Amino acid sequence: MTNPFFRPASTPQDVWTYGGFWIRVVAYVIDSIVLWALLGLLGMLLVPPSLSISIFDPQSTGGSGGDYRISYIQPADYTIVSSTPHLHWNGNGLFELITLLLPAAYYIVFEASSLQATPGKILCRMRVTDLYGNRITALRAAGRYFGKYLSALICGVGFLMVMWTQRKQGLHDILAGTCVIRREARAPAPLPPQWGG
Repeated sequence: MTNPFFRPASTPQDVWTYGGFWIRVVAYVIDSIVLWALLGLLGMLLVPPSLSISIFDPQSTGGSGGDYRISYIQPADYTIVSSTPHLHWNGNGLFELITLLLPAAYYIVFEASSLQATPGKILCRMRVTDLYGNRITALRAAGRYFGKYLSALICGVGFLMVMWTQRKQGLHDILAGTCVIRREARAPAPLPPQWGG
């Protein structure tokens, strides 16, 4: 027999809101880490650095021992890049071209796909849509991506616009006609108690 005075607790419901500035920063940081890892891996595959050890004899003026240096040598042109350990890529411009094209392809393909979001946005429960909540085309995604350069050129104000625009749009969003929406779990209003017999 059920208790007429007992009502089960209401469950949280997912609602879509506009993605705010700071959650978008978090998504950007995640995407930057993913892109950095991809570019690092591609760089190692395309232009692997080699390690060379040079040993110099002590000078005739004296000295307590040899001068030992470890240098990275670039296999593409066989010149010493540095006497301190660091990586330098010089694959005849190929890697430099990839560093320009890969981020653009990453954002455009992911945001125009059925996922409607990059991995960073997926982890932050966000999607990129048009003004009506629909999936965007690759052309619109490209406009949004390259519009970010304009947002950055005006001292980053184009990104800060997310803080005060009605739909939380950056300048690049306004130019491309896009929005970033976020799924949030919200508890519905509490149900009034049931009375009766």
